[in-house]
Formats: sequence, structure tokens, C-alpha cells
Amino acid sequence: MSEKYDVVVIGAGLGGLTSAASLAKNDLSVLLLDKHYKPGGYATSFVRGRFEFEVALHALSGLDLDTKRGFMWRMFEDLGITKRVQFVKLPTLYKSIYPDFEFVMPAGRENIENVLLDTFPKESEGIIRFLDKIQATNNILTGLQRGSGITKEEIQEHFVKYKDKTLGEVLEADVKDIKARAILAQLTGYFGLPPSKVSYVLAASGLDTYFRYGGAQIKGTSHTLANAFVDSIYEFGGEVRLSNGAKKILTEGGKVTGVITDKDERIETDYIISNANPFAVCNLIGFDKVPKSFVERLESKPIAIATSCAYLGLDVPHTELGVDEFEMFLGSSYDFDRLYNLRDSLEPTEIGFATYNLAYSDASPPGTSVVVLTTIANGEVWRKLKPSEYFDAKTRVGERMLKIAEERVVPGLREHIEVVEISTPITNMRYTGNPDGTILGTPYTPDNILGNRLPQDGPFKGLYFTGAWTQIGGGYQTCLMSGSWAASKVLNEIKGKK
Repeated sequence: MSEKYDVVVIGAGLGGLTSAASLAKNDLSVLLLDKHYKPGGYATSFVRGRFEFEVALHALSGLDLDTKRGFMWRMFEDLGITKRVQFVKLPTLYKSIYPDFEFVMPAGRENIENVLLDTFPKESEGIIRFLDKIQATNNILTGLQRGSGITKEEIQEHFVKYKDKTLGEVLEADVKDIKARAILAQLTGYFGLPPSKVSYVLAASGLDTYFRYGGAQIKGTSHTLANAFVDSIYEFGGEVRLSNGAKKILTEGGKVTGVITDKDERIETDYIISNANPFAVCNLIGFDKVPKSFVERLESKPIAIATSCAYLGLDVPHTELGVDEFEMFLGSSYDFDRLYNLRDSLEPTEIGFATYNLAYSDASPPGTSVVVLTTIANGEVWRKLKPSEYFDAKTRVGERMLKIAEERVVPGLREHIEVVEISTPITNMRYTGNPDGTILGTPYTPDNILGNRLPQDGPFKGLYFTGAWTQIGGGYQTCLMSGSWAASKVLNEIKGKK
């Protein structure tokens, strides 16, 4: 005997969670399935010893905690998240540490402008021009999303003119000092590409949002956020089944008709939103049944970067580490392209250094601290390692990251390690199923943003995608937005039928 729901959501990543909560709030019967025993995808945590480690989140943007009027705040409030989760504003954005130069980037456009002009007075005009450009481009994208009054002239001037350009091209035209450019482009690691390759439009939107409104951490790790979504789904009348994914997607006559779960339950539905990666979805349907054009488009896209991380539980409080900033980037060179190309090696030369107790003091037990070291990685290289080579490679990368941290920030750091866990792209693949352990789906090149990314409408009627692989792309805010968009598509279609 089968069950029937208005909508089945496959995958409890942020996009899937948002879709399920949004649709349940609109009085649809919703079932969310996930094969993992806890929700969140990358938005989760794990425990080792007496420490709980944040898996992925460094900073959540789009909240604007000062006014509580940011897009993400409004959405969280609407879905009942703000009453369940505490958000902590980060006082600064990041600290850049290079062999010959250090710089702390504050939050807020005025603060950023003041400190940059004070540090690079000869670049004043170019810096202001660049900050004005990314703000104007971001305003256009925001206006288009909201359907507000943006003129054709504004779209041409601040979007069309730049849609094929990279961040590096625009930044280099305005700012000549290599150090100033490095500071302004520091966050391109979040976008998975160096300035010379990443889309200017995508980077402008992300940078301007973060620069103007600052970043936030989730008190209790992002697993708290995922759990809050589950609670909201239940509050709105939806259902969540964990440790029970989709084993098969059923189709007939060019449309979806239901799913078979891992527990062999047959669920009938006219609408499926998938937070699983599209390769997995094609497999659930049967590649032989999926239109060839869709598969070819999917296979034509390269896979974006993955990460390797060292999660450190330390036996001393963060006040004894000599670290004064939550997020630090330890760079060895201003040549971002060279550093990006080193992702193919197992010898990272630069890392991110995040001390979570500097975001909120009780991130670990009293008298201890939690630090996470991160470097980008090429998942394809890791996938091609022989099983006998994997452990040595994992250990070597962890040791290398630790050595950089000791040489650049905390001498003797390893002496205080009580717990250590190393993740690699293979770890990402194991827990998320993402090809090559990618964290972003496909790369943010100028030809692969917005409408050029995989559409949210799937190759079958009633099938929709959300998450990193589709519009807008990977990252916390973007995946949350894509979940909201997918839910709106389904809701509008159902309302149209009624």
C-alpha cells in the first residue's frame, strides 16, 4: 500500500530543508527523505572526545544582524528559525597574514573604506570605484530577484557590461597595488576560484553582501540550524524521515509519479524537489530514461573544488593561543593563480585558520578551544589515489597544514592537541555523495552563473533541483535561497492548477 504527499523532498541539505519548510508552511503535505541519520548535509557537526566540531561554516552572510532586515534574516524569521537559533555577529571579516604584510578587514562599508584608504592612500580612487561597482552590481541582482524597479540602463551599466568578466579583470582595472588587490579578493577561496577565473558578477554579489552587512556564526554549530529547520517542518505539519533516503524515482509519461525509499516504501507524489546532486538523481531515475540532452549538459560541466580540513580540539583556552581574530588567511604569495594550481598537489602552502571560541566563547568545554584549518583540494586527485596511498596522503596534508599554522601563528600548536580529525575530499564524498567531494557543485566561471547554471526545473515534469549544483550555486546563503526558489516554483504551479 502506498502513501501520497503533495511534495517529496530528497536530501536534507540546506536547500532541501528550506524547500520542505516553505512548502509545509503553505499547507502542503510534505515528506523530506535523507539517507543520513541527521540533517544538514555540509551544515552539520561531529563529535570527537569532548569536542563538537563545526564541519563547514565559517561565516553566514545575508543576515544583517544590526538591523535584522537582511534577506536571510527575513526568511529565517518567516520559517520560525530565529526563535530556535542564536546568531552571533562577527566583529571583523577576516585577517590576512602574508610573509611581509598583515591586514584586518573590518565589517561595514564605511569601516572598510576608511581602513583601506588609510593603508593604501595612493589607491583611494580605485578602491572607492571598485567598492561602488560591486555594490551597484549587487543592487541590480537583488532588484531583479525582487522584481523591483531597475531600469534597462542600470542593468546594462552594472550587469550586462560585466557578465563575461572575471573579478580579476575588473579589480585590476581599478586597483594597481598587488597587496590591496589581494586583500579585496581574499574571500575568493569561498568561491572556489582565483580572481582571474571567478565570475565578477557572482563575486561582486557575494563580496558586497559580506562587506556591507558582515558575517555571523551560529551558536551551537550549523547542526543547530539544520535541527531548527526540522523542528519548523514538523511544526508546519510536514514529515521528516532520516536514515531513509530515496532508492528510486518513479516516472511515467515524462513526469514524476513517486519514489521508492531505502526501506522499500512506495510514496506517490506529483512533485519532487531534489537536494541530491543531479548525477545521483539521474541514477535514481535511470540514466537510460533521462533525456540525453540533460545528461550531456550535466557531464559537460567541470567539478568545482573540494576541501581538506584539520579539526583540532586543544587543551588550552583560545586566550593562550595568541590568536585575536576568528578567521585568518595564511597566504604564502600574492599570486592567487599559483596557489590555486597547487590544489593538485598534496602540499598546501596556504590555509584558513578559524578559532571558533573567538566567535562564541562556549564553542568548546571550559579551558579548551576549537580550531579548524582548511585548504582547497582537487577531489579528482584524491579519488585517483590507491587505497594503500590514502592514509599517508591524508596524514601528510594534515601535517603540512599544522606546520603552516605553527610557523605563521601559534608556535608549538601540536603540543596542545587533545583531539585531531582530518577530512579530505574522500570524506566529503562519503557523507554527501558529491562527485569528487565538491563543496560548490560546478565552478563559478563567468559562463556558469545565474541562468547558465543547471536550471532548477528538472528534465521531467514535477522534478526540481535545489542546492549547490543549481542556481545560484554552492554556499550557505545561496543554497538556502535556491531552496526558497524551488519551493516557490512548486507552489506557483500547484496554485495555477487550483
